[in-house]
Amino acid sequence: MDVIQPQVIWIDNRCYRKNRISPLYDDGNDVPDGIELSNKQHDGQHLGSFESCDYDDEGDSCETANVPIEQLGDGRFRVKMCIASEYYSKIIGRNGDAKRQIEKDTKVQLFIPKKGQSGDVVITGFNAKDVTSAFVRVSLVVSNARKRMPFTHFVSIPLTTPNIKARFIQFKNDVLQFSRGAIDEDLFQNPDKLHLTIGTLVLLSNEERLRAAQSLQNCGKRIRDLMGSTPLQIEIRGVEYMNDDPERVDVLYGKCADSSGRLQQMADAIVDSLEADGLLDRQYDHVKLHATIMNSLFKVKDDSENDPVRSTFNARPILENWKDYNFGTVMVDEIHLSQRYSTSQSTKYYVASAQIALNQEL
Repeated sequence: MDVIQPQVIWIDNRCYRKNRISPLYDDGNDVPDGIELSNKQHDGQHLGSFESCDYDDEGDSCETANVPIEQLGDGRFRVKMCIASEYYSKIIGRNGDAKRQIEKDTKVQLFIPKKGQSGDVVITGFNAKDVTSAFVRVSLVVSNARKRMPFTHFVSIPLTTPNIKARFIQFKNDVLQFSRGAIDEDLFQNPDKLHLTIGTLVLLSNEERLRAAQSLQNCGKRIRDLMGSTPLQIEIRGVEYMNDDPERVDVLYGKCADSSGRLQQMADAIVDSLEADGLLDRQYDHVKLHATIMNSLFKVKDDSENDPVRSTFNARPILENWKDYNFGTVMVDEIHLSQRYSTSQSTKYYVASAQIALNQEL
């Protein structure tokens, strides 16, 4: 390890220096369920152990991170972690192997609530650095487990104005008439749920949902500054597909046009905030703004929470005949934290766990 410019990793807006340790499983085979996240190789390298530090771009400083450790009366150190119960099995591992390995490596005691119980995951040890190391190990397990789970919420911009919905319905009818049964009607988005997607999140507990809502509210001023005094109007024009083969498409989306560039800046700012709070993993340098209009997953009932095997459809005729279709313009006036598989009784849109009204003082 280069001690001058060490490898670092960011977790929950904190920076940690990565130290190498010997792997528990040399060949990566026969690793018990749950233990792979803390001992198995990740992205071609062993996860190792980590020390906390506030690290700048020049590599000049490294200070203790703000891990919420408290010292007890008996001299021990303790940190409490509010973690959704869905992650407990990953922290424990098969037959408790993962939990025991973390305790052995970091010389701490790790308390995890029993099945059916609620409460904090508690890490206790006689050394603050050991507690911090265990804190990072558990955070890594949760972070990696979250990446493997289907998203529960997403940040969206509703596109449900009457003109957008009318143009979408016309598009749908034209495509169905042209295809003569080759395109399934169930592939199309519900016009009451048309939206731009900014990012997807896995929020499994009330605490995580509150954190996401607060994160969205916290970046409200920055969003308003980016918006300025001029209303933001965008155009949805043209269709594009996600994968490489136009004859085997799973998602067809409407393209978003904003000559001012403010929408892209706003979307990136929202993702920055959620990523800094450890609630979202950025996939690209910039958010890929898209309005899904056809999706093979729509063929399953919208209220189904079972992730089906994705199928594909032939979108080549649609791309050839409607590549520049104009779905209309819309004024961007609100940002939603939308709950997947939900429907608001009043708006018929998704239920909002939080929202920002852009035409009001924040």
